[in-house]
Amino acid sequence: MPDAPPSQSESHAIAFPQLDADDLAALRPLAVPCDYADGDAVFRAGDADLDLFVVESGGIEIQNPADGDRLIVTHGPGQFAGDIDLLTRRPVIVNAVARGPTRLMRVPGERLREVLNKVPRLGEKLLVAAQERRRLLSEAGVLGLKVVGPGKCRDTMAVREFLFKNFVPFTWYDSASDRGRALMVEWGSPARSPVIDFGGGRRLVDPGLRDLAQAAGVWRHCPGDAVDLAVVGAGPAGMAAAVYAASEGLSTVVVDRLGPGGQAGGSSKIENFIGFPSGLSGAELATRGVLQMLKFGVRMVAPVEVERIVPAAVGSAGTEDLHALHLDCGTVLRTKVVLIAAGVRWRKLDAAGAERFESAGVHYVCTSVEATLYDTQDVAVVGAGNSAGQAAMFLAECCRNRTVHLLVRKRLGPGMSEYLVGRLRAAPNVVVHEGVEVSAVHGDRRLDGLSLRPARPDGAAADAAPADAPPAGERLAVAAAFVFIGAEPGCGWLPAGIARDGLGFVLTGMDALRSGRWPLKDREPCPLETTLPGILAAGDIRAGSTKRVGFAVGDGSLAVTCAHRLTAIRA
Repeated sequence: MPDAPPSQSESHAIAFPQLDADDLAALRPLAVPCDYADGDAVFRAGDADLDLFVVESGGIEIQNPADGDRLIVTHGPGQFAGDIDLLTRRPVIVNAVARGPTRLMRVPGERLREVLNKVPRLGEKLLVAAQERRRLLSEAGVLGLKVVGPGKCRDTMAVREFLFKNFVPFTWYDSASDRGRALMVEWGSPARSPVIDFGGGRRLVDPGLRDLAQAAGVWRHCPGDAVDLAVVGAGPAGMAAAVYAASEGLSTVVVDRLGPGGQAGGSSKIENFIGFPSGLSGAELATRGVLQMLKFGVRMVAPVEVERIVPAAVGSAGTEDLHALHLDCGTVLRTKVVLIAAGVRWRKLDAAGAERFESAGVHYVCTSVEATLYDTQDVAVVGAGNSAGQAAMFLAECCRNRTVHLLVRKRLGPGMSEYLVGRLRAAPNVVVHEGVEVSAVHGDRRLDGLSLRPARPDGAAADAAPADAPPAGERLAVAAAFVFIGAEPGCGWLPAGIARDGLGFVLTGMDALRSGRWPLKDREPCPLETTLPGILAAGDIRAGSTKRVGFAVGDGSLAVTCAHRLTAIRA
């Protein structure tokens, strides 16, 4: 599939391919025929675990129930119904109705992986079409769940960000808008918000993420059977490891506290990842990664957190003595090998008033979910790395009549890719402020400004700030601050037996050996193995790793080599 959006005619050909005689012949042994009269429902919005329906004669009309059953497309002979929910097994968001006497081939959903892996030519058509259909649907306006709540509200933002991160289609209405007020009245004027409407009279009011995930079909209970590899964290390192491991026959489970993508999932655009010359968003990377995982049989569970790990006994090779991951959903996941790919978390803005506006003016991600709240309004981006640069360019390009203030503590350049620095310097609506930091966040009900002060390098004298730094107390009028100011490893829950460096990052391989805490005498640790045998670390959480998507993916693939070696030792 092209990395840039195709033209309308190209898009239609990609999204609605015509299966040829060879494709239909390959499907026929896996399918059962079924007949429908004109107007019969083939499936309805909300149905989960959908089968693959291929039209032999007649047609299937696809309707959008969120928009008054508006016609989306009609599938004719040789075409199929469904998008990425065929693989995710989540509830579908559209209705399908037979048009005219219709005969379909129905391939059971549990056999879809067999199609993808045993008939790769056909599998490629199905996967590429499913992704393009979801892209087209996402541009269709009113779609999927309805979310009503104040835009600059922490609870509403948490719901919107969770649904976006887990690619659940939804339409958000500000509760102050005419449509938002009308929906709240229609739903009985709930006292709290946000309100999420799932259709058919099902609604949740200000839910927790687990309840939201269950109602939206995102949640899958953890398997109780033992697995070869358990991956903690669904960022680029974790997803890459899961894809390679499952494709090579290792039973694999991925758990994440929020959903796929990791820190990269909050990026508006990644342009230096190999194979995508026009770049791709963090959400696109996550979607493609998840589809690859599901294609090879990876099981993913989110939102779930690991409360603690009980390591297998040192030197044990018995099948009963496995690592045990105790999850906050009450499940104990047992595994031969653990991969810690939990990534890092952005440091919080250390400024007066910042906490009060978190997710309601101060944001630690930058996607379309957040950006749409501040159309035509000036905003600030805080940070000097690639994530900050990508966010600043995204905000500048999606609304060219706003000013984006990029606040850099030292000088722009040393921590950012050169192409981004040049682009930021050339952008007419980006103003770069060097040698500054935020001292305070201002606003009543809404953020309306930041106070800046000269920044001093650690240990430097007061006059070390650049000459063009602002005077202390300068006020910058902005509606939001997007903050990317350094990362901290998310590993406070790890066992004490896992050695870390002075910054808290996990030691692996030779660093683990040199720490003096490696317990085995008969072998050295694998390159990504921690000081607890059989527990690996990869990606940003690993000491010495380069904090880039490409490097994380490389770490994930190397982890699978380690996992093979470790499972062979246990065999």
